[in-house]
Amino acid sequence: MSQPITRRAMFAEIHQELGLDGKPNEFSLRYCRKDGSIGFKPRCRKTTKSTPGAGKFRANVSGNHLFLVEDVTTREPFNVLIDLILEYNGRRVNHTF
Repeated sequence: MSQPITRRAMFAEIHQELGLDGKPNEFSLRYCRKDGSIGFKPRCRKTTKSTPGAGKFRANVSGNHLFLVEDVTTREPFNVLIDLILEYNGRRVNHTF
């Protein structure tokens, strides 16, 4: 089993514009949805698009605890509640630090 990753380290990796291979940084996320079901996105990346829905606001990490990411395969943006992220690139996220 792989080592867990802290939330701070996860965001440090996510905010890197390019990965180690020089390509745009892509990652996988496993998260819990608001209804309690588990979601998984195998290929996503940080995005600067507006959030889906009628409000169309930019997700603010510190203010509303939402993280806006884009599914690479469908190119659709989606919101993830930061506290409900379970795994990042197959590593369990430790939210206590």
